[in-house]
Amino acid sequence: MIEKNTREPFINIWFGNFYKPAFDDKEFVKAGIKMLREMGFNGIQLDSKAWEDFRERFNNGEASDYVAQQEYMMEQCGENGIGYNFMSLYLCADNLYPNIRFSPPIFGESVVNPDGSDGRWYRYWSDKAKDSMTEHLKGLFKTYGDGVSRAEINGREVMPTCTMWDPIVAPSFDEDGRARYLGWLEKNYGSIDKLNSAYHTEFESFSELNKEDYWFTCKYNSLYTKEELDKRSPKALLWADNMKWRIHELCEYFKDMNERIHKLDERIYTMPDMAQWSYFLNIDATQLSNVGLSDLWDTSNRGLDIYKLSKYVDCCNFTAVPITPYGDPDAYVLAAQHSMMRAMNKGREFMGGVYYGRFLYNNIYEFLTPAEIIGSITASGASGYNSYGMCGLDDGGVLHRMDKGFNKSLSIGNEWAKKVIPIIKGERKCPVAILFPSAMSAYEPMGVEGNKERRYDLLGYYKMCSDAGFGCDIISADMIAEGVLKNYKALIIPENDCYFLDNNSAAEEEVRVWVNDGGVVIHSPMDGLVENCFGIKGIYHDKDAFEYVEKGLAQSDLFVSYEGESIAKYLTDGANAAAKNKIGKGAVYSMGFAYGYSFSAKIAPHVPLNQKNNELYPVPLMKNNIVADILRNENIEHSDFCGTNIETAEFDNCIIAVNHTSHPLVLTEKGEKIFQYAVDGTTLMPRSAVLIMK
Repeated sequence: MIEKNTREPFINIWFGNFYKPAFDDKEFVKAGIKMLREMGFNGIQLDSKAWEDFRERFNNGEASDYVAQQEYMMEQCGENGIGYNFMSLYLCADNLYPNIRFSPPIFGESVVNPDGSDGRWYRYWSDKAKDSMTEHLKGLFKTYGDGVSRAEINGREVMPTCTMWDPIVAPSFDEDGRARYLGWLEKNYGSIDKLNSAYHTEFESFSELNKEDYWFTCKYNSLYTKEELDKRSPKALLWADNMKWRIHELCEYFKDMNERIHKLDERIYTMPDMAQWSYFLNIDATQLSNVGLSDLWDTSNRGLDIYKLSKYVDCCNFTAVPITPYGDPDAYVLAAQHSMMRAMNKGREFMGGVYYGRFLYNNIYEFLTPAEIIGSITASGASGYNSYGMCGLDDGGVLHRMDKGFNKSLSIGNEWAKKVIPIIKGERKCPVAILFPSAMSAYEPMGVEGNKERRYDLLGYYKMCSDAGFGCDIISADMIAEGVLKNYKALIIPENDCYFLDNNSAAEEEVRVWVNDGGVVIHSPMDGLVENCFGIKGIYHDKDAFEYVEKGLAQSDLFVSYEGESIAKYLTDGANAAAKNKIGKGAVYSMGFAYGYSFSAKIAPHVPLNQKNNELYPVPLMKNNIVADILRNENIEHSDFCGTNIETAEFDNCIIAVNHTSHPLVLTEKGEKIFQYAVDGTTLMPRSAVLIMK
């Protein structure tokens, strides 16, 4: 995506101005926009959501203090040669800020709380609500359209716009909302008998259900447990149904709104921010004290499947935060999430997304640098990126208060990205696919026992592939059902204990055929898709260490053994801790414990007492990596330029390498090199990136 004024890749940053002095200090705004331009940004995203003072201005009314300041920001963007664009809609027209924004939000039509009060939240399925959203967008472009950001995609002019920020569907407990939900529930189950079987009830028709019967928080005060999930309890199924409905409503909403927005102006490029605080690899919200609505930071509490939403927008985008569920800075979290975005936008250009500033729980940029993060975004194949941000204060966005070293690194990263993105030819080469655990992501919050560890399983597989030089896309089961597996040689399936909630028979048939034709599957224990496809199911095993070339320590929420050709063995009884089964021309490799979690766990395990003084190492410190060895033995294409915490991305004409370590690397690869920090032509500095021409 090339920004038209500068002819550079589009690099965009959110700049709000809720707070004093930014709210009313023109000098702050003037200096801030000048600083952002000097740091390499060529787009400013304005906080221009649907409030009444904007509507008054669209109708030739006086500008409120807030709107006047927005208009001044637009003026300053023009003086600095920067386009501006809009963050136009948010949740519920920003009811979160009644003490900051003094002009009321416009809901169009709001939902009703269980007690009958106004929920102050968009009724996402309402035509009145969507009409109000469309009118707001129409007013923004009619009133302020002359200076908006314009970009080119394959020769076509577009106006990139954040058409929604952090979408979350809320139920409504009036008759319309009840009918809406029960209508979906009846269609989902097909008959009242099937619902009664699932819920352990005896209703004669769906119309008999009251809110306590169909909405989780009206019936229960606590989340379901892992045991209740495994037993398919009514409590767990009720939660899942609520989330499935939310996913359905969001898909319907984005499908309709995308059509409405393109009717306003086909050049409006819909690029909503689907999640403000990462996706799936979010920080555990229980670690955030005194933060409003922090439970919604865990996207599994929201009923959100961004993969499903991707087909209803021009660019599927979210804000990646390079921090783990335990709050530790980790550049591979961002790299993995950009692999997700690349897959969500398969076959089209996409924009990355990143959080800058002082994170609430941890100052992540004390450990990571903006330059290395921009290196990972560029390595993903993104054609630019959105970022957050400037002057948020309540939840970050404090770029104007970051230290000089941070800002210098950010400037260097931006200028490097703008130089190298136009050089890159072709798509990133990714012969390996990792299956995103969509059901677990959508239906199992971090409050369920062991959930964070199960999330780390995906991250660990991604890390070990990156360290070993295997490019990988994180894809969804829906993508598999649509035939995407033909692009890959191997499929890794991390833990997904909720797969039974979303059995995908079409995807299973694709996997079955693909493996018989020569595909390779590597999966974590007790995977439902593999069991359905091939009848491969593990035998429960006590927690144990294992042997693969040498003795190793495993970490997992689940231990099983498998029949088949032995790859690794448990120490106590010699049962298979990993096994291979030939299927047609292909193979299925079954891991008896969560190997990805073992590779990425925060805390290393102790040597078991029954091993006395025998030398055993945790998985990341073992000399041999089972998964990397499998991929090499199966002749899966990979880069020889690789290593622990060395991220490499291969394209048709170049390789991008990102040094995520704290020590410099001496490069021996031939070819012209474009460094973020040019030292002597061969040294890749810590926490930085390089492009190497082939």
